[in-house]
Amino acid sequence: MLYLEHTIIDTQEGLCNQLMSVFRTIGESLFYRGIGFDTCVILSKAYTRTSVNFDSPPYFTEIPIDLFVDMTDLTNVLNSIDIRLIRSRAEIVSPCQGIIECWRPPLRDMTELEHRILGQFIAHHFPIAKRALSLAHFIVQVISSVCPKWEAIHYRVEKDLLVMIPPEVLDLHKNNQMESTLATIHNTQDLSAIYLACGLQEQEYDNVVKQIKQHYPKLEVFNKRHVLKGFPEVESQFNQLTLEEQALVDWVVCQTAPSFSGWYNSSFSYLAAYIRHYRGVNPTTTKLGPETTGIWDQWFPRI
Repeated sequence: MLYLEHTIIDTQEGLCNQLMSVFRTIGESLFYRGIGFDTCVILSKAYTRTSVNFDSPPYFTEIPIDLFVDMTDLTNVLNSIDIRLIRSRAEIVSPCQGIIECWRPPLRDMTELEHRILGQFIAHHFPIAKRALSLAHFIVQVISSVCPKWEAIHYRVEKDLLVMIPPEVLDLHKNNQMESTLATIHNTQDLSAIYLACGLQEQEYDNVVKQIKQHYPKLEVFNKRHVLKGFPEVESQFNQLTLEEQALVDWVVCQTAPSFSGWYNSSFSYLAAYIRHYRGVNPTTTKLGPETTGIWDQWFPRI
């Protein structure tokens, strides 16, 4: 048996960086099963940030992988194509032909066909944890019931970015995000509402909405908390989620929204566009900017 293990090298990686590692592990298992190996996937743990803005260390804490992935459904999906799924190396049985640790980057040269097979598998068969999935679908239904035309926008300006970029660059990025959002609204005919996928604190979020409303006063602006306020039982379920699960809710909304705009360099935005592409969503409804060819195009290309 050949084992493919999901590996997180840096425990301070967000939701979609972690999911990229999971997807890589599954992609390698599909490849080795396809060339005749008995294969087994090892998915053990995940991590969630402890505060939106990294207010105090430790910034991340360990959580069960089940909060991201429906492990029962994934077990059944993989079993149907003769791939096992276990949770730790302690479950390895002999004979073991080796353990391949899988992070986000490709471990070898992959053909276009392999990339396409992986993308289609993830888009159509990868099971998101039901708790986050049901909340995301609820949000989409609520917005769609009151807004004839709306768009999800990934608005990534949280202060945790300061661990990667200096304050002046974050300020520039905030301005770029606002300009991009306003351009999206301007260029989308008959847009009645936008959904901001973000983790901003209430005051920061209100400031963003205020800026948007100065240009488009009649536009409805939602986020996950705004939508759920009218539904106390559902809101209570949402408040029990870890921060990364809350990001997972946003991510699924971005995948399933009528249209979506995001930041090209963000793994969150790129993976949402990746899923939409392999689900056959009309490409004109998915926009990433600024247009560039980055590392995600090489690691998880949309072919």
